[in-house]
Amino acid sequence: MRRQRRGFTLIELMVSSAVTFVTVLAVSAAFLGYTQSFYTQAGIRGGQASLRQTHLMVVRNLRMAGYGMEPFRAFEFSPELSRESLTAVNRSDQLVFRMRNPSFNAFAASVSATSITLASPSRSVLRKGQILQVVCPGGSVLTYAQMSEDRPKGATELPLEAADAGGKFPRINDFTPSCFGTAGGSTISVFKIDVYHYSVRLIDDDGVPSTPGRPYLFRRHGLGEKKPLEENFGEPVAEDIEAMRVTFLREDGSSFVPDSSAPHPDYGTPLDSELRKNNSPANIRAVLIGLVARSSTRDAGASTSVMNQIPAFGRSGLDDTQEAGFSEDPITKLPVPHGFRRIVSEMTVQVRNMRSSQLPLPLYTRDAGSATVCKGDLPGDNLNCAGG
Repeated sequence: MRRQRRGFTLIELMVSSAVTFVTVLAVSAAFLGYTQSFYTQAGIRGGQASLRQTHLMVVRNLRMAGYGMEPFRAFEFSPELSRESLTAVNRSDQLVFRMRNPSFNAFAASVSATSITLASPSRSVLRKGQILQVVCPGGSVLTYAQMSEDRPKGATELPLEAADAGGKFPRINDFTPSCFGTAGGSTISVFKIDVYHYSVRLIDDDGVPSTPGRPYLFRRHGLGEKKPLEENFGEPVAEDIEAMRVTFLREDGSSFVPDSSAPHPDYGTPLDSELRKNNSPANIRAVLIGLVARSSTRDAGASTSVMNQIPAFGRSGLDDTQEAGFSEDPITKLPVPHGFRRIVSEMTVQVRNMRSSQLPLPLYTRDAGSATVCKGDLPGDNLNCAGG
């Protein structure tokens, strides 16, 4: 007897198709959810990496602030360094400080208001804008100057910018004291002063002026620059650093707004003097750095009303009132981009060189019978000696 061949019925096909569709839909939803979670976590890790990189870099440099120079010259302040009024001590988006370069040491054969002639060829390239510290024997008298042109390795003639009216730092160029007339040999020391200028800037990555740019942390050194500050941000050192708060602390831990015009203590000022308690930048003993880093990628499902603020750091340093977050960028006044997760971090950095009681100098004078490690003969590597 012949068997009748039988296939699937229409209902069976429809049921199996529905089951297959539901299964594929569930797997696709799970895959999309996993993918979105993966990219979200990758974006958060990117923000955390930028935050760690920024803290390590800024903290490492900041610990040397004020090394080898008068404490009141270590930090720079100007009206544009504050996002708001002076009472908003926690809203600066820039940090500028200086220090002597510990790996550069030279001696002058002659000095004048227009140039410095080194006793031996320079062992490094010197660039336009480089601040030079010129010190008489024993550190009793010193002055500052700024180079007007680049000079290659091996140069001996260092041209200087003309002195500013009133002897404004760094173009002081005051070589009138008699001790500068004894240049030559190992009497007049010449040092480099390095500048570190950190700032948060927005870069228009998408080419659309109506949308906020991507935030970066930049660092300037003030060397070889031809454009003004508004156009020359320096080198990018970390991406997605959205805000930076800088708070300055005194010896007793209280915060204050440094005032460059306030009378400053010098090396001989008694420790209990009122000059060591005022608002002079020389009285900075620690810097509290707050940073906001955002994720490197946006949450795709976030609406415009979600995660659209730069969070507050905490409370104001003056009256302890709760700070408010930013819904628009304080600089460009454009709305803060939505959908980014943000991380707030704060760290206090001690600036111990600001406690210096005297100007550190290498001890390069002859001392019969003593070791020639840190006094006596000039070290063969031409580096500074004994921390000087």
